[in-house]
Amino acid sequence: MITTSKRSRRSGFSFTEAIFTVAIIGIMSAIVVTALSNMSKDANRIVVRQQQAAISSALNAWVMSNMRETALTDAANIGALRSLEEVRADYNGHGSSKARFFLLVPDPTRASVDERAGFLDEGTAEHFLDYTTNSTQLKSSALSNLKQHFTLPDWQAGEFPQVLVEDD
Repeated sequence: MITTSKRSRRSGFSFTEAIFTVAIIGIMSAIVVTALSNMSKDANRIVVRQQQAAISSALNAWVMSNMRETALTDAANIGALRSLEEVRADYNGHGSSKARFFLLVPDPTRASVDERAGFLDEGTAEHFLDYTTNSTQLKSSALSNLKQHFTLPDWQAGEFPQVLVEDD
């Protein structure tokens, strides 16, 4: 006598297979979230470096402009150059990073054509001024996201003015 046993065939996942599937999906989603998070930080770092370069370039332009600046009322000195030490003293005379930043910002009330136009574009200047609340720390959106700030320290002899990135 032949007995046939009928096996019931079940379809779907077993509990163990379901647990492994959920674990794999969790690991993959963690990798994707981490990658996206790093991309955001990388983008902010790139923006910060571009902003640092823009302010540094504006500082260089300010220095060059002030070296050739002469008193408008003194006709005998037109075309005379100021020494680098005089320009450095003028820069260091502005005691904070924010005060030094204002040297670069367009200001229609200034006598010099260069200073009226400014050395930074208005949008960049306004963005920094909107985010800056401390006179020693220049902030922007990207710097805030990275918990960093710019400082414009005293200009030392033998160097050029610097724009430093520091952690909050």
